[in-house]
Amino acid sequence: MRSNLEIIYKIIVFLAILFVAFLISCNDVNYNYMSGTLTDMVTGEPIANAKVEFEITEIVSGSFYSAFSPFKETYTDEQGNYLIEFESRNFVKMKMIFAKDDFHTVSTIFDPEGVGYDYVVDEIIPKESYISFKIHNSVPYSNDDVLKLRILNINEDCDVCAGSDYRYFYGDLVDTVIVCKVVGGESVTVNYISIHDDIPNIVENQVYCTPSDTVMYNCYY
Repeated sequence: MRSNLEIIYKIIVFLAILFVAFLISCNDVNYNYMSGTLTDMVTGEPIANAKVEFEITEIVSGSFYSAFSPFKETYTDEQGNYLIEFESRNFVKMKMIFAKDDFHTVSTIFDPEGVGYDYVVDEIIPKESYISFKIHNSVPYSNDDVLKLRILNINEDCDVCAGSDYRYFYGDLVDTVIVCKVVGGESVTVNYISIHDDIPNIVENQVYCTPSDTVMYNCYY
């Protein structure tokens, strides 16, 4: 009888050990951490209470979905810092999006580094501002008229802002409006060349980009 009790006791102990080992294995989850600091592109000051969104693409049940889907989100603290903790998964691509009122939204896409990797993604964000160009070909005009318009001296760190390449407008009846993103609090150079009867006319002006506002600029030629 005693021998049977010892056997039963050993079986119970063995099962208990297996159960504990199972619980430990279930809780042995790898986590990644995403952290960084968000600052103003012009002043370098930290941006508090900005929304930080973490999106991913991944393979689910053998199928790859190329569109990014929301995964985690948080907000920056008073020092512009943020922290996101997430369980390691087989992501294909990762994207961080930073947004705040009166600022242009910026994002960055990168590849995952592996299980348990800690990511540091610091970002700069430009104050929101726009230039609205009213482009109008005045009388007298001809079908051969050309306007070349570009913006120079835009902050090189602003990936969401307008580029410095010329935009072309051809013909006689040109009457349109285009709006370009620029960095609030900085000045840019507006350069345009109009061509009438093969004679070019060059105009160049400095424009201050008012934060959280749209600057109106007339290109009459």
